Amino acid sequence: MKPERLAVIGVGLIGVRHAELIRAHEMCALVGLCDVDPNRRAVAERFGVPFYTSVEELIERERPAGVVIATSNDTHAAVAEICARRSVDVLIEKPIASTLEQAQRIVETAQAGGIQVLVGHHRRHNPLIQKTRELIGDGALGRLIGVSILWALLKPDDYFDVGWRREQPGGGPVLINLIHELDSLRFLCGEIEEVYARTSSAVRGFAVEDSASISLHFLSGALGTLLASDAAPAPWSYEATTGENPAYFRTHENCYTFLGTAASLAFPRMELWRYADSSRQGWKEPMERLAVEVAGADPLTRQLTHFCRVIRREETPLVDAQDATKSLALALAVQESARTGLPVVPALVGGG
Repeated sequence: MKPERLAVIGVGLIGVRHAELIRAHEMCALVGLCDVDPNRRAVAERFGVPFYTSVEELIERERPAGVVIATSNDTHAAVAEICARRSVDVLIEKPIASTLEQAQRIVETAQAGGIQVLVGHHRRHNPLIQKTRELIGDGALGRLIGVSILWALLKPDDYFDVGWRREQPGGGPVLINLIHELDSLRFLCGEIEEVYARTSSAVRGFAVEDSASISLHFLSGALGTLLASDAAPAPWSYEATTGENPAYFRTHENCYTFLGTAASLAFPRMELWRYADSSRQGWKEPMERLAVEVAGADPLTRQLTHFCRVIRREETPLVDAQDATKSLALALAVQESARTGLPVVPALVGGG
């Protein structure tokens, strides 16, 4: 089959990364880049592809089969609409949008235009996440009792030179980072029916939070906790522990713990803890630690392979627009709870 013609809209850090992956992938070809900032033309020149400041012009001239939307969150819906009117499938970076209204626009315009939407919650493509979901789903842990997540790292000062990262509504780790954790929790453990959150901006004093504590109640009855901070020198973030992003210092620690009635799992070292003799249980009895073997693979590359197959109608999106909207609703519920000091039931929980 001929490579799928793909373009990238938004030439920031993640947009450039998508362009690099497309250039290296045998199933697709990079045919153009687009950004409202004309200074990003230099990036297109480096890749040897045309550069546009107009999405419409790029699509009209280059005729891509698919587009990666890596613009700011509040522009996702408008760009997706342009693509839908021209029957171009899209891969939208997470979160799907800034508001539920914008997300619903994407759902509706995609349906009206007959296009496929894949949302870039790329961790679902990580073999570690997929193996963990298999272990939980197959009952290797017994009935899931709870999950605890620790996400902590120190963002450098120059990270905040980009103004929107200091401001509401899009800045702060809840929507930038923790939406990954929340989406993974939905994927691994099922829907979450209530959240109770507290946030703090005490370290930096910005309008957005630098730390958050979140209590979660799953529809299954399981409980969860998530403690996060982007202001602490710490080795326990998903990015550092999994080695998924080579830009991060690798720490080889665990950051998730899953508790079940039959066993518990420490992630991402994939350490399964259980009683050596299942007929003898209790705190005095010996336990064994089993290493669950998982072959590594780059989730962004696997996501791109999946997107090409979605374009060819060989697969359906692992994370479609409606699914991604539920993860956005969950993150917004966390923000609402932190603002009001009350427990919040996420919009769309368990629903369409």
